[in-house]
Amino acid sequence: MKDASDKFKSKSGFILSSIGAAVGLGNALRFPGLCAKYGGGAFLLIYFAALIILGIPLLNAEIALGRRYGGGSPRCMGALVSRHSKPAAAVGWAACFNSVITAVIYAGLAGWIIATAAHIAPLAVRAPELGQSQISDYFFAQVLKSRNDGIIDGVSPLVLGCILAAWAVMYFCVRGGAGTLSKAAKFTVIIPVALLVLLAGRGMLYQTAPQALQALFLPDFSALSRPDLWLTALGQVFFSLSIVVGIMPVYGSYLPAKSNIFTGALAVAAADFGVSVLASVVLFTTLYGCGLQNAIGASGIITAFAVYPVAITRLFGAYTALNAIVGVLFYSSLAMMAIQSAVSMLEAFISPFVTERGADKKKTVIYICVIGGIISAVFATTAAPLIAEVADNFVNFYNVLALGIAETLLLSRSRVTETLTDEINKYSKKLKLPKAAFCVSVKYLSPAVLICLCVMEVYRVICSPLAYPAWVIFAFGAGLSITVFVCGIWLSYKPPFKTPRDRRRRLKKHLNPAIFGRFWRKRVKK
Repeated sequence: MKDASDKFKSKSGFILSSIGAAVGLGNALRFPGLCAKYGGGAFLLIYFAALIILGIPLLNAEIALGRRYGGGSPRCMGALVSRHSKPAAAVGWAACFNSVITAVIYAGLAGWIIATAAHIAPLAVRAPELGQSQISDYFFAQVLKSRNDGIIDGVSPLVLGCILAAWAVMYFCVRGGAGTLSKAAKFTVIIPVALLVLLAGRGMLYQTAPQALQALFLPDFSALSRPDLWLTALGQVFFSLSIVVGIMPVYGSYLPAKSNIFTGALAVAAADFGVSVLASVVLFTTLYGCGLQNAIGASGIITAFAVYPVAITRLFGAYTALNAIVGVLFYSSLAMMAIQSAVSMLEAFISPFVTERGADKKKTVIYICVIGGIISAVFATTAAPLIAEVADNFVNFYNVLALGIAETLLLSRSRVTETLTDEINKYSKKLKLPKAAFCVSVKYLSPAVLICLCVMEVYRVICSPLAYPAWVIFAFGAGLSITVFVCGIWLSYKPPFKTPRDRRRRLKKHLNPAIFGRFWRKRVKK
């Protein structure tokens, strides 16, 4: 069990930290693009229904498992089958290791964002002299000097320095445990949301704001006939709430005693949906106001580094200084969101690794941050955009899909699932989670939806093979996926580390004190 130093000091600390884990670049960049691709209000409608029916029950389940068993995903998954099932624990370890890989990717993206924040001010000042294509291509062509063929022939010193700076911040956030996580979330959640509110207010002042809001919120009911709309919206719920990736069980184990899980989970889900809608309002109103409505796409990377720079440099017209200030603030907020998400992912692995394996936390944090910083250097090379796209596709889509299927199947077959509502509603007074609806959602609907998503994606890949260089897919796609699951199995079966105290206990068990009495007494005293 966690001691007092490894707990959130209050329920608000838990909620803020969980919101910081759930609300990330996907909410600010990818969600608005999906709204534009799938008919605006039609996507919002399906997403909201899936959030209520699927997302919130599974979010409650993971938090409740974490508090009940006082540990991360490996302990919780193992307890679903027996006292500690190694095959089930392997699912939890794979989810935790997948989060570490995702944190490495997010650290690379955070480095990109910080580098863009350093360039956006002079770019805004020079905007009247530059064309739209020069601004939109500036980061990839001038800063990264990226190539589309995957060849690495250079490194950007600025981006590399920004990536290492992001890892330094992540190190100081992770090493302090639950207390530092909740303190950091006060800045990495509140400041970005406040800035999004200001940008939304600016967007509403454009004459094209009604047209933009209509495009966002008015449902295109013809889009409801598209199967990919339904499955994309359903899948986005699982990915957006940071479930099935090992984060929420750890945060549940940090939850203070006598805290109401159901209301806390509702607050996290509401904040996640609210920030997604707010970011969509910002994107639609701003791009419509700047005449860039045709540039809205589903790629969050293109939106962040090619579309938004053009919009920001036009935000207040000829007031270039004001554009520069807003640009720096905007990208600083995106960097906060990326770092907060990465910190949550690191904590999802470090907490159970220290608890279950008997490792030293300070050394573990140092090793992970150093190794992660070295690996993240690849995101400062000329092949970085291609590597980021492939790695994100495999780690954050295919791996999460497979882990989600495995976790929900464990929940569907476990008798523990039926008693989780008792843990969820333990300290609830009036608002309670219905047991029947919870069991139907977690045990039947969630695995069915994820399996359908998997079948659909397999069919899509067969019909349209991935058009990436083979070495990139092997090294940063399929290779990473295989590594995640191999490491998950290895960690579940490898014996825990032996501390000096463990070795003394083992010595006492196997040696006969009558024969080695004097030697044993000296060893025990030490």
